[in-house]
Amino acid sequence: MLETFGARTLWAMHPDALGDLLKRGSIEAMLPDALKLLASMGGGAATAAKSQDPIRDGATYILPLFGPLSPKGSYGGTSTERFANQVREAGSDPTIGAIVVPIMSPGGLVYGTAEAGDAVYETRQLKPVICVASPYSYSAAHWIGTQGSAYYASTSGGVGSVGVRGGHIDMSGFEDKIGMKTTLIASDPEKIAGHPYGPLSDDDRADMQAEIDEMNQSFIAAIARGRGIDASAVPGIHGAGRTFPAARAATLGVTDGVMTLREVVAKFSSSRTRLALMRRRAAAMASAF
Repeated sequence: MLETFGARTLWAMHPDALGDLLKRGSIEAMLPDALKLLASMGGGAATAAKSQDPIRDGATYILPLFGPLSPKGSYGGTSTERFANQVREAGSDPTIGAIVVPIMSPGGLVYGTAEAGDAVYETRQLKPVICVASPYSYSAAHWIGTQGSAYYASTSGGVGSVGVRGGHIDMSGFEDKIGMKTTLIASDPEKIAGHPYGPLSDDDRADMQAEIDEMNQSFIAAIARGRGIDASAVPGIHGAGRTFPAARAATLGVTDGVMTLREVVAKFSSSRTRLALMRRRAAAMASAF
């Protein structure tokens, strides 16, 4: 079940959104197959995914980052693996002058987030990669957004929710009520560490806490790199779980200002960007002779 998997998995996601996702997974897991098939026949998910495809506006490449984030886009949102590949491809395309990443995401799985952030940071060495919370960019999405050349939030937008979360579900009480007992047999106790069929041991809890702390330090280090600040300053500016409305985020230096997606596209589709692109093309042609 999704809620069992989710509780033991490391998430970088706004807590309200994560709670809704896990609850929805629990309900869907209990639906009869016939109802699941009926729901899938509506075709809504396919339409939503298609509307988030990258688009071109002249020399500007607009690459959305939306919904719950996971390596394969498992929860109806963005595949961080595909996103990273698209960023790098756009970075190597000489016809693209700037990449704009509109973000509407509560975050998601920690898995794949660092790789997507690295792709943004590496590509910004080649050309502008502008991220904009349109309207919100939380946790894992904030991690990725801070890696851009610049990071904005739309007028009514929000950013933040830095941190990593895991958990444990003890199902033994539920099994007792329904007269069920699960016995796990493994080659070594470490193979079933933190299993949900009994209380979490102190050692397993310490191991989980260490893993969460380690990944959170990676989160902080990424923000420090992307925003050009010392890692020790990150919690004081970006918080340790807090979210910030657009105006406050700009004042505190969490973002580079308040700007809508339309304004960002207009700014980075300017003649200056086009001139820079023409110069790169001319240099490439000169080096070919």
